Amino acid sequence: MAFVMRVQWPGEYWERKISRGRLLLYLALFVMLLPLLVTLAGRSATGFASVGGDCTALFLSPGRTAPLYLGLAAYRFVDKLAYLEIGDRVLGLSTADLYGNNADSSHYLRSLAGGGRVLFDALGPGLLTFARMQEEIGAPWLLYRDGELQKFSASDLGQRRPTSQTASRFPYPFSLNPSEDEGSSIIALPLPFAQRLTLSTTHRNGNFYALYRRLPWGIAPPQCPSSTIAQTATLVSTHTPALPAAASKYRQSGQLTVSPGKRVTFLTLQGPAQVRELTFRVPLSEAVAFGRSWLSIAWDGERRPSVTAPVKFLAGDGAGLYQPAGRPLVAGWLATIQSEGSGDQRLMAFHLYWPMPFSRSARFMLQSSQRLTAVDWSVAFEPFPDPPSWWGTFHATYTSVSHPPQGQALTLLDVRGSGKLVGTVINFWRPDGTLEGNPEITLDDSLTPQIEVTGTEEWGLGGDYWHGGRQTSLPLGGFPSGPDNPSGSERDGAALYRFLVADSIPFNRHLVFRLEHGSHNQSPYPYRALLLWYGTARQTATLSDTLLPAQAGSRLQHGYQATDEHFYDLRAAAIYQQGNITRSGTVSATGGAISFSLRLTANNVGAFLRRLFDYCTPNQSAAVYVDGTFAGIWYSAGVANHGPPGSPRRCWREEDYPLPAQLTAGKSAIHLRLVPVSLSQTSLSAWTAFRYQAYSFLP
Repeated sequence: MAFVMRVQWPGEYWERKISRGRLLLYLALFVMLLPLLVTLAGRSATGFASVGGDCTALFLSPGRTAPLYLGLAAYRFVDKLAYLEIGDRVLGLSTADLYGNNADSSHYLRSLAGGGRVLFDALGPGLLTFARMQEEIGAPWLLYRDGELQKFSASDLGQRRPTSQTASRFPYPFSLNPSEDEGSSIIALPLPFAQRLTLSTTHRNGNFYALYRRLPWGIAPPQCPSSTIAQTATLVSTHTPALPAAASKYRQSGQLTVSPGKRVTFLTLQGPAQVRELTFRVPLSEAVAFGRSWLSIAWDGERRPSVTAPVKFLAGDGAGLYQPAGRPLVAGWLATIQSEGSGDQRLMAFHLYWPMPFSRSARFMLQSSQRLTAVDWSVAFEPFPDPPSWWGTFHATYTSVSHPPQGQALTLLDVRGSGKLVGTVINFWRPDGTLEGNPEITLDDSLTPQIEVTGTEEWGLGGDYWHGGRQTSLPLGGFPSGPDNPSGSERDGAALYRFLVADSIPFNRHLVFRLEHGSHNQSPYPYRALLLWYGTARQTATLSDTLLPAQAGSRLQHGYQATDEHFYDLRAAAIYQQGNITRSGTVSATGGAISFSLRLTANNVGAFLRRLFDYCTPNQSAAVYVDGTFAGIWYSAGVANHGPPGSPRRCWREEDYPLPAQLTAGKSAIHLRLVPVSLSQTSLSAWTAFRYQAYSFLP
């Protein structure tokens, strides 16, 4: 008689048939070695890196790269927001239509008994930074995190004075309900997980998207006590980051008059320093003209300023500027617009709280098409001795498109180098069907986007066109101004803002932000957009090697070997793309172990693998070994997808997997072994690959 035995050890999944006698022998040995195994398990959970899992910083390559301030630490140490991220990877999961159409909610990872759907499924270590559900569709939702279940509904979110255990775990503004953001149920509280996190519905789902960080194996995700979560939520709810004492000490202010068409330099600072607050106050009668004026900031003597944009866009309002009743126009955490004073003394105040570091100098300039008689300005800054190789300067890239190209998405940002996307302000003219267009973010030259959002308003934290255009302004996003502004106030289309802090989008060589205008890029309305990002021209990831398993020469060159392997030709389109553009390639599908070597850059401080594979084969997973040392499970959650009749299947997908720096640093090559494994609740699928690539992280 034989038994089938499944064993899960830290990162190890395997299945064997054994006899009764051997089973008894193994059990006896297990009991004898149990104390030792427990000790080893504890070490393996944190064994690779000197890290702080206590809500501060992660040190993936101590002394050579900047520490990572992830999760709540991104808010608590917002002065480090400009730091480059080297060592982790950001990804997204979404119900966006894989076929580039608008049937978003029909795509999900897998079905559950009773009509539920699995929307998110990832193995740790990782960090879920953002999840958005449509209204209350599919609630109550089920969140499994490292084996612990949390069941919650929309009414449990957005509680400013929590009364239940669930609500207290998702405090405002790190969670929002549909009545607050006008259409979405949102979890923006960073949720670390060491083993696995899934998010599912109990009924049929609506639109959904999520952002998360994939961390290298052996890293303990940052954990925060409930008291710190509550304190940080209160901090972000105040709409004003706490400024250090130094920033109050180093403050300059003044007043200027601006003549039409002339650019005025009103301040030059010497570095190294970091701007922490930039404030303007103007008479209410000149607020519209000032909002349309352009602010430019040149860092370190650059000829072309990194910041050049209309002031109102920089402060979060890309549409009409006015003072709504009962709220500030923009009540963001990192930017606000609000009136001050009363009667004839009323002013409009614009506050920017983005940290802006520079090494040598910062020059501030203002230009207006109308005369401005009294612009009061104030700049608070602090010394910033942090190594320049650790951070990027602040950028504000403005784009105006009068006539969007039909059938083609808008490219709002295309930048090479390293940095992170931290905010967007988008004028889309009016809240109607044009909002069916999806934002799409592609990182580091990937063939397919890492992030695909299910709609424009959902990117701005709303839903269902903000319930038909209801204005709202929240600490991290909103729809502050639109076409229904009161009579006599400025009307300048409609606009959203989205600020990204814990859910910022890091890149190490290239970032492209595209926006569909309408469900099929058919909207004729003009667009204006401002993208906020930190960056440097230096690339911190380089392509080191490429392996094509179907090519004999490439297999030989990389010492490629595989068991239970077969090949097939795949002619398909890439996921999310519109139109019927197909790509052909020969794909390797394996049920057994794969081994090969890839070159690295010798001075690397870590690396990541990239695989182009057949996403139409669902739920692929493989144990990863680097030079014989276990390096985690590479899991690509998905579902077999079938599109409209006559449409080519959307099967090509590219995905990244970070490797521990301790297993790659100083090496010019590594030997990899991938072993397909079966995870609980998922059947064993063939592991597919058209191409493997190795990227080296550089200090």
